[in-house]
Parts: sequence; structure tokens; C-alpha cells
Amino acid sequence: MQLPVTETGGTSAPGNWWPMGSTQDEPAWFTLSRWDRLVCFGVCIVSSAVFFVLCFALFPVLILRPVKLAALWTIGSLIFIISFGVLQGPVNYIQHLTSLNRLPFTVAYFGSIIATLAFSLGMHSPILTIIACVVQILAAIWYTVSYFPMGTQGLRVATRFGARRVNAWFES
Repeated sequence: MQLPVTETGGTSAPGNWWPMGSTQDEPAWFTLSRWDRLVCFGVCIVSSAVFFVLCFALFPVLILRPVKLAALWTIGSLIFIISFGVLQGPVNYIQHLTSLNRLPFTVAYFGSIIATLAFSLGMHSPILTIIACVVQILAAIWYTVSYFPMGTQGLRVATRFGARRVNAWFES
């Protein structure tokens, strides 16, 4: 019995799925239609939002149990980052995360995830766990902002506009 290695009936060498310098987008077993990627992305984003909402809703209770708070937050963060991998494709996404301009984010984000788990599960330190969770939040915000149109410049313009609207609302 031989497993198919392509969906289109073409030939592909199973061991040659990550050609260096190639323009091949994804191996055949990672190929999803655009609709499938969008659906999986939506499911992952909604799932991560559920975990984040649980963290905020149960924060007063979970602050006494930082291990549970860290576990919920970390699962939500991982699902959030995986959602973009599903959208872009795993090979392209890994190459994107390890590119030179994204490497600081990748190190900060995954380092904060490891630190959160180490501080909560290993050291049982509530203060260090909360600090690592804050770093996770900042890294997630940094990641999200970097995908806004015009990056931080676009976010500054949107923030100024929003601040003016809020200021006008309070003055009236």
C-alpha cells in the first residue's frame, strides 16, 4: 500500500518537501484551499478569543491560582499564533517567523511562553508568572500591530483619531 503524495496526481518525492531556495509554496499534504484556510483561521481566532475571555472573566479567581491562569493564557496565545500559520501555510509561516525582521518577536514571544510555563509549573512563582504573561501580552500586541496597514504609523494615526473622538465625547 502506497500513500498518495500529491492531490493532483502528479509525482513528488516524499523526502523533498522543503527545497531550499525553491518557490514551491507548500508540500502537497499541507495544501488547503483558500476557503479551508480562512475557516481554520477563523476557528483558531475564535478559540483563542474564548481562552482570553475566560482569563479576563475568571481573573479574580485565577489570580489566586496563577498556574491555571498561565495555562489558559498560554493555550490562547499558542492558538492565536497557530491561526496565522494556518492562514499563511506552515512552511511559509516558519520562514516568516525566522526572518531577520521577525526574529526579535519570535524570540520574545516564544521565550515568554516558555518562561510563563517555567515560572508557573516549575517554580510556582506568581509574580514571575504574571510578569511573563505581561510580556506575552506585549509580544502579541506587537505582532498584531505589525500587521496593521502601514504598521506602527497607521496605528499612530488611528490612535490619534480615536483619542480626538474620545476627547470630543468627554468635552460635550
